[in-house]
Amino acid sequence: MAINTNTAPYGSWKSPITANAVASGSSSVGMARVDQANPTRVYWIESRPQEGGRLVLLSKDVDDYSERTLRELTADSKWNVRTAVHEYGGGAYAVYGGLVVFSNWSDQGVYLVDTNKHDAVPMRIGEQNDKLRYASFVVHPSKKFVVCVREDHRESDIQAPAALVAIPIPSGSIINEKDEYPLAKDVVLFDKTDFVSSPAISPMNNELSFYAWNHPDMNWDATTLYCATVALGGDGIPSVLEHLRVVAGAPGEPRESIYQPRFDDDGILHFISDRSGFWNPYYLGADGEIQQSLESPLSADFAGPEWTFGESTLQPVPGL
Repeated sequence: MAINTNTAPYGSWKSPITANAVASGSSSVGMARVDQANPTRVYWIESRPQEGGRLVLLSKDVDDYSERTLRELTADSKWNVRTAVHEYGGGAYAVYGGLVVFSNWSDQGVYLVDTNKHDAVPMRIGEQNDKLRYASFVVHPSKKFVVCVREDHRESDIQAPAALVAIPIPSGSIINEKDEYPLAKDVVLFDKTDFVSSPAISPMNNELSFYAWNHPDMNWDATTLYCATVALGGDGIPSVLEHLRVVAGAPGEPRESIYQPRFDDDGILHFISDRSGFWNPYYLGADGEIQQSLESPLSADFAGPEWTFGESTLQPVPGL
């Protein structure tokens, strides 16, 4: 049988395998998180190329190797768990005790869904202004508020100011006649620098840590690590940061790039710094002095440039 062949100029041959066909079959997963209040449950983000690249939030039991406990928490196509802070995004959700807070791409709003209820749907919380963008969430153990980075585009999209804010988490009974949570003002906790990232809350008390930096530096050039106490009002909502102090990277000191503040179960603050010339792990000792986590610095990087929020290459292990 004769085979028909067509000769075409280089680069113009039409393949039956299209770019769309290739992309639609390349779904990926990432941003895995274990619920610290319920460590039997794991959450993650899955991309859906066949749905325009929509990012979907899923969860299941950590010991379930089937799909028996699998739940798709943002199944409706209107949900896209993604943030535009810094344009690169990342850190678009957090979970604690089954409460999930996430940023939705279409309006950059912050949404809350209680996964302890199987019929729960996401509902918007906070200031509910589409000119505000949010990322790098952490839910306070009281489940009364979430701390995150806010980027404010109400005045301009150029050099939009950043701040660390607290967003009250309403109880399920506080719903208005439109079946919505009422608008609640963000509580600005810190806005003294051009950029801020990676808030972390101690499980022992209301200690908060984060890092920040200013133009013209990028965060891999030089950052400053802060610690403070979150002062709570009678309703359990933050009012201000008290005892704000620099832990490392203070102005006038040798420049260092500090990433990923983390508190362990004993309330000890761990972080990554390139003060040795490489990003190595360190911790803040009980005497207030910075200590090496390793026996001696290694000529190896335990982190990379943080283009996006939510990077995680360091995690204190309970009991170690």
